[in-house]
Amino acid sequence: MRPAVVALLLPLSLLAGTASEADAQVIGGPRPAQTADRALGFLTRYHVHTQGASLRGTGEAQFGWDSDVGVDMDVFDLLLARGSVFFNLETGVGDERRAIDPTQTNYTMDLSVFARLPRGELGVTFHHVSRHRADREHPGAPSWNMLGLSYGDRLQLGTFDIEIMGRWLGTVTSSEVDYGQEANASLRVLRPLTERISVVGELDGSAAVTDESMFGREYLYGGSVHLGLRFRGAAGAGEILVGRERRIDPDIFVLRPIRWTRLVFRFVVD
Repeated sequence: MRPAVVALLLPLSLLAGTASEADAQVIGGPRPAQTADRALGFLTRYHVHTQGASLRGTGEAQFGWDSDVGVDMDVFDLLLARGSVFFNLETGVGDERRAIDPTQTNYTMDLSVFARLPRGELGVTFHHVSRHRADREHPGAPSWNMLGLSYGDRLQLGTFDIEIMGRWLGTVTSSEVDYGQEANASLRVLRPLTERISVVGELDGSAAVTDESMFGREYLYGGSVHLGLRFRGAAGAGEILVGRERRIDPDIFVLRPIRWTRLVFRFVVD
């Protein structure tokens, strides 16, 4: 239960300013929507996202920008349950060898089935991640598959729209990684200022229990805090945020966390 406890408590610690700020991408990071409106049929919902983040304060040439492009769609909706496919491609960019120097790519795919409860949705997810060098030497191929449960809900408190999520995953198969279990918790708050502009706040916490016999690590933790503005358009929305992050294993073969400040721009279409 330790990773779940850490992941759930970390966002509260971030609010208090007493914990390391973080938002692990491969451990944690973008994930499928945990709730969706009922819509009986086939291909009933889609959500496309593209995001770029300038990373500040690392002092390391391989970490300059972080980009994510992905899609989340409901393949079917039976009202009481829905099935989704989620894919995200993350690319890290630095200036180590040239001005724009992609260093690594991370592929994430989730296949999920969500059951609608009287309050919120309970999900079962198959989670796959693989990590690759861009144009560097590639002595191995880290990847892993996980299976787990999630719960998500949406709340309306006065003028605040709130989304909450908790997820636990256990490793089924893996290659060259020591991750045994993973737990995530997130909170997203939206408060409208005008008809098209809202304030956005995001907290995200992640933790992983590891196989200590591989690299001598017992468990890992990370999380993030972001604050910004959301601008609603005709077909989607744009967001500008600033935040702090503690990234778990930011480099494929450098097994250490790193902290940085993030200046984020994000576009979503749904």
